[in-house]
Amino acid sequence: HVIEAMNHVNQLARSNRLRSAMDEAFQALTYAPTYLPLHILIGDLLVREGQNQDAITKFTVVANAYGVRGEASQATKVLRKIIDLAPMDMSARTRLIDQLVARGRQDEAISEYMDLADIYYRLAELDLARKTYTTALRLAQQPNADRKWSVKILWRMADIDMQRLEWKQALRVYEQIRTLQPDEAQARTHLVELNLRLAQPAQAQSELVAYMEHLESTKNSEQAIPYLEKLVEENDHALLRRELAVQYHKAGHTDEAISLLDAVGDQLMESGDKDGVREVVAQILSMNPPNAEDYRNLLAQL
Repeated sequence: HVIEAMNHVNQLARSNRLRSAMDEAFQALTYAPTYLPLHILIGDLLVREGQNQDAITKFTVVANAYGVRGEASQATKVLRKIIDLAPMDMSARTRLIDQLVARGRQDEAISEYMDLADIYYRLAELDLARKTYTTALRLAQQPNADRKWSVKILWRMADIDMQRLEWKQALRVYEQIRTLQPDEAQARTHLVELNLRLAQPAQAQSELVAYMEHLESTKNSEQAIPYLEKLVEENDHALLRRELAVQYHKAGHTDEAISLLDAVGDQLMESGDKDGVREVVAQILSMNPPNAEDYRNLLAQL
């Protein structure tokens, strides 16, 4: 009987007779007050009438009822209706996420967190966005979650840290990305640049050398020089130019390596960094330049 009534309500709604549809739905409630699909139908009619708040109230009651009955998948469907109507409804979203986690649907739960963080981000609530990503990351690091999530979340977190000039925090995030994605050149670049910005040249150098070794071990050595040339173009730092010289020399372009190091040495000399000049001259000598004697004399003078 109630199914027939619902079919009739749907027909009325389809022909845009919303008032009559609502009357008929309430009529049906008198003999099937606990039939939840009928309550959902009333909620849908309220949405069509533009009464979103009433619809949300109705859907919330229905979702609770399904939850009490242990019908998690039905509860999930109704909670999604609430979120569609009110994306900022945190309690509905949190309950939806809890339901998804409880049912082992990790990926969907993470996806919900990502949507929520995205909303915060668009509202320029960077603090809340980052907190939400942190929560999502905890879930993404569970054994049964898809590993691609962790990387995606970490990139978003790093982006927020960079915007807020939280260099140290960004550095820690990029270190995690580098571990998960050793081939990702962009993360390596951020690690080198952030270490230089934080006046940690030794760490910058070890990151750089580690990446060069990684390229070598994965048979991608040909990427080293273009990578370093771009890095030097964007950051004029002696340490980077010296590493580029190492790679030039390895690739058999010793002349280029030496002229690059000469320029670095001149620059360091001008700024009065004698120790730096000594290191550069020693580096040139290790490449067996034709005029090695001149460099030895220079070292003696220093």
